[in-house]
Amino acid sequence: MIRGKQNAELQLKKFEDSQDFSDRHEGWRYFIEKIDLKAGTDPAEATKHRQTELEGRESDALRDTKTPNFPTPDRQR
Repeated sequence: MIRGKQNAELQLKKFEDSQDFSDRHEGWRYFIEKIDLKAGTDPAEATKHRQTELEGRESDALRDTKTPNFPTPDRQR
């Protein structure tokens, strides 16, 4: 984790510049996200925190999604 948006963007740019084109092309990219963890948080703990948040958002999205009501096909036609 890196403190400050400008510093994070600079570090990300440096990393991307050092990455092989094939890796970038295949989707091996990193991204900047705003989180409520402090800089220097253990990476494993940060990953666990992010996974828990992701599962919560997915659970909320599934609960909010309504299944469309389609009539069942009439098999006797």
